[in-house]
Amino acid sequence: MKYALLAGLFVAGCGALPVTTPRTGAAPAGGPDNCNAAAHQGLIGMDAASSLALPEPKRLVGPNDAVTTDFNAGRLNIQLNETDNIIAITCG
Repeated sequence: MKYALLAGLFVAGCGALPVTTPRTGAAPAGGPDNCNAAAHQGLIGMDAASSLALPEPKRLVGPNDAVTTDFNAGRLNIQLNETDNIIAITCG
């Protein structure tokens, strides 16, 4: 009997996990621009070295880079393409 109870608990613990959507690192649409990303949009299309002058905190994210899902409203996210050109600058 106790094995049946343990098996039932084990099976109950193997239920489906909730599906979450990955964060893009961007602030919600219409949200505040706490990191002043709008002021740096002129760097889009330039190479990654151009981002060195941007204030901290910042992180450069390439197309195959793993990033954490923590959201820091004051951090600049500089998204790069395969040739290390800046394709987006967002908060997060």
